[in-house]
Amino acid sequence: MISLRDIPLHYILIAMLLVSGSLSAIPAFAREWHFDVSVDGLPIGTHDIIVQDKGDARSVQSDMRYGVALLGASYKQHAEESWQADCLTRIDTRTEEKGRVTTVAGRLEAGAFVITGPRGQEQLAPCVMSFAYWNPRVLRQTHLVNAQTGAWTPVTVHDLGKEPLEVRGTSRPASHYRIDTERNRIELWYSPEGEWLGLRSTTRDGHVLSYRLR
Repeated sequence: MISLRDIPLHYILIAMLLVSGSLSAIPAFAREWHFDVSVDGLPIGTHDIIVQDKGDARSVQSDMRYGVALLGASYKQHAEESWQADCLTRIDTRTEEKGRVTTVAGRLEAGAFVITGPRGQEQLAPCVMSFAYWNPRVLRQTHLVNAQTGAWTPVTVHDLGKEPLEVRGTSRPASHYRIDTERNRIELWYSPEGEWLGLRSTTRDGHVLSYRLR
């Protein structure tokens, strides 16, 4: 029988590192969306989203940059989110709009999601979602967290059927949905695999905002 004393020490150390690494290392991978944004057909900016997945944990970074030179208006939003599976555990956003800055902060604590924003503080259910279009499970929700205001927003989801969508110059099969809020109608397209492909939103005053993958 071979004793540990017969095995060189450096072999034992290497084996220990390999075993501990296989037990503790969870592979991480990133998904990215980079959109050109237009209003009524005129380009106004970009929206970039990076989702880092590591097991059931997710971290999300979102950056919107809009500018309408003719109106002298600009809009910037930086948002960071943490998720456990499909439940939001943290949100921090900073929004600049027409020179005004607003912030939102939310945390999962003591069995509730506590969010503080321009509307004050509110306690929500322990498992909530933001308007995280990269996750098709938003289509199953009745309320979503507004990242700019912190508002717990009622939504109604409509399945508009299947239709092709042009993505990066290629026609792709897609499922078409619409999310209605009090203020907006938000149309979304997803691939058969559930990948978010595009967005179009119509505001109450009739302007159409569109997202196109680049």
